[in-house]
Amino acid sequence: MAALVFKLGTLAMKTLSKPLADRFRTWVMSHPQHRRSVLRVAEVAHRMEVAITRRAEGREGKAFIGSMTEEKSVELASKIASEAFVFAFGALLVFAEYDRTRKKELKKQRREEAERREIFDRAREERERLTSENLHQQRLIEALVERVERVEDALAAWREEQTQRERRGMWGGFFSTRGLEGG
Repeated sequence: MAALVFKLGTLAMKTLSKPLADRFRTWVMSHPQHRRSVLRVAEVAHRMEVAITRRAEGREGKAFIGSMTEEKSVELASKIASEAFVFAFGALLVFAEYDRTRKKELKKQRREEAERREIFDRAREERERLTSENLHQQRLIEALVERVERVEDALAAWREEQTQRERRGMWGGFFSTRGLEGG
């Protein structure tokens, strides 16, 4: 929405620049010092226009370029002043649009960088949490393996003890509890 308002404002300013250019031209032409400067610029522009035209037509060599009449000189000078104002105003608007777009892009880049940093930080924290959890689980597994080994050792010892008891019985275990049971 803000971009639309900015664009409409720019368009309105461009539209207003034409009447402002006419007022600027009137002011420049009424001020004696600025009038002389603009008349000199008009003479230079006239000489350049004639030289470019001659070259475009294929005429070579130097040619005498006469001065313009006062009336034509004033007309060209006022036209140059008006167009220079419109051009400068347009250039200012283009620069403002460029600056606004550049700031918008920088803001977008900063936001994306902050999001990337946040994702990276969350991933690092999750990796650290998983590493810690993994170490804890490894310790639990080691403790469990140790307990299982003790139980297996105790069971093996118990079986060995049972086997020894069965062998100690009379006549090969005939009077042992197994022998009486009929097994």
